[in-house]
Amino acid sequence: MRSCAIFDLDGTIINNSSERVLLRCLLEGGELPLCNLSQWLLDFIRIGNLRQAKANKVYLKGLDYQHIRDLAQTCFTERLVDHISPTVYDLFEFHRAEGRSIVILSGSLELLVQFFYEHLNADLMVGYSLEVVDEKITGHGVGINPYGENKAKLVQQLAETHNFDLSESYAYGNHYSDAHKLERVGHPVAVNPDRKLREIAAANGWQIEAFHVD
Repeated sequence: MRSCAIFDLDGTIINNSSERVLLRCLLEGGELPLCNLSQWLLDFIRIGNLRQAKANKVYLKGLDYQHIRDLAQTCFTERLVDHISPTVYDLFEFHRAEGRSIVILSGSLELLVQFFYEHLNADLMVGYSLEVVDEKITGHGVGINPYGENKAKLVQQLAETHNFDLSESYAYGNHYSDAHKLERVGHPVAVNPDRKLREIAAANGWQIEAFHVD
């Protein structure tokens, strides 16, 4: 069986939220209808569950998918790629030399994760997949939302599909919601962890690393 190295994106590969940066780019370019933004903000206030709130992509509703993807590519090139930690490049090379499959598993938009996947030459990727009908984004997702416990489920699916030995695998994450994923592997690494994840990592003897310096 082969092992793998699973990397979170936001706060781990980069020291930012990729979707938040894209949102800023779209706002600056006047790409988002006011009605979408208003509905999105109202929904965010109304929804008490963080997972549901993060899964709400109504701000993109009705927009042309290919056009948004093109804008996302520009955003990646101009604002995101330079935020990849040098440590990430080194670790990708290390795990690749050790024969591990490299996976990017993120709750960020799949259309953004794709650019990191290609740039870093990863082997597999999982992101938040947007529903597209007649080339227009509906504002809903497709499949499992890669957040919290769902990331652990996706790790298990990847292991079963690709015959990964999780006991010999690595996983990297920065947020306490990543703990479900980290505990599935033999070598969990908390990267610039928030307070809750730092406490969990310390209690379990997990490795703690700093990829990004404030």
